[in-house]
Amino acid sequence: MSRGLRPTARGTVLTVLGVAALVLGLLARYPGLVALGVAALGLVLAALVGLALPTPLDVTHRVEPARTPRLAPAAAHVALRNASPWLPLEVAGTDHVAGRALPLAPVRLAPRGTGEVEVPVPTDRRGLVPVGPFVLERRGLADLARARERRGGSSTLQVVPRLLAASAPPPGRRRGHVGTQERVEHGGTDLVGLREYVPGDDLRRLHWASTARVGTPMVREDADPAQPHLTVLLDDRAAAYGDDAAGDGFEEAVDVAASLVQACAADGAPVRCVTLTGRLDVEAPAGVPGSGEPLRAAAHAADRLTVVAPGGPREASLDAAVAVPPGGGAVVDVLAVVTGHRAPLPALLLAGRGAATCLLLVVDPVPERVLGASGAATVVRGPRAEDLLRGWDLAVAR
Repeated sequence: MSRGLRPTARGTVLTVLGVAALVLGLLARYPGLVALGVAALGLVLAALVGLALPTPLDVTHRVEPARTPRLAPAAAHVALRNASPWLPLEVAGTDHVAGRALPLAPVRLAPRGTGEVEVPVPTDRRGLVPVGPFVLERRGLADLARARERRGGSSTLQVVPRLLAASAPPPGRRRGHVGTQERVEHGGTDLVGLREYVPGDDLRRLHWASTARVGTPMVREDADPAQPHLTVLLDDRAAAYGDDAAGDGFEEAVDVAASLVQACAADGAPVRCVTLTGRLDVEAPAGVPGSGEPLRAAAHAADRLTVVAPGGPREASLDAAVAVPPGGGAVVDVLAVVTGHRAPLPALLLAGRGAATCLLLVVDPVPERVLGASGAATVVRGPRAEDLLRGWDLAVAR
């Protein structure tokens, strides 16, 4: 708790008049003027002493929820409790939200009474939004002095990208152990889990090492060989979004990228999300659809996307952005490039030259055409993430 105790303009004027009256009264030996000066200074002193005494007020500050998607409602709750058994309180003050001081309506508390004030928190931008502390504002006798006290601590609201419904990517190509591009019809090569043997399972799928270790026949759960390998390439250059780089345009692009990662994780398909400037590179592995590890990886990707901001002129090469990940990953089957309407599309199209399917999802405030093509790539334009993902659904369904 910190105090900002100070006289008001009224208190300052009264102090000056009191001192002047006291000095003149003493010089003129005029008791009435001396008494007037003492009374004026006494009032100011009484106001300051009253505010110096602690206020019997308990404040609890919390944010609900602590993590929320962009544009979802969120609020800070300031719980107040009058700890005095006999003194009523009128509580007024401000709460700080994202660096702004928001005044709260005064709340009158009876002795031992409680109350709560709800403060809406803006969620139109991703990121970590600081909320609090609550600042109690007190007025002294005759408004001759004021004090400000910080109460209740502070909280942080994490605003993450929206996760909107989207279709899983189209079937892709799986690689053999030597990295060939042939399609495989039967038998996956990626181990994503183990389970106990049940009658009817193919004995060739027994995992002998695990069987020997646990003493129970264990069967491999392999990835579907037709699962695509999706790479989401997010253009995080400020120039790609023009005047809307720090506004809704880039926010919508991040929502699209996070939604595609989530759709793949829910479907059990492997996905990689990388930014054009190289500031972000995360992966969600293949797995059983809806299983824990892919969904946890998708949630981690959403957390990383929460703090991605449009960058300056720094760029990584397109080849590096879609290259095979270190340690042996899959070459791109499906490439989704999420960018803005000011981006030069021919350069971005080069990134998809080795992909079986390439889609450009362009955040365009006023698109002339929603669905089109540029070379072998499908181009989807729209002002909002919902529009782009609707176009994505149509494109992958064909």
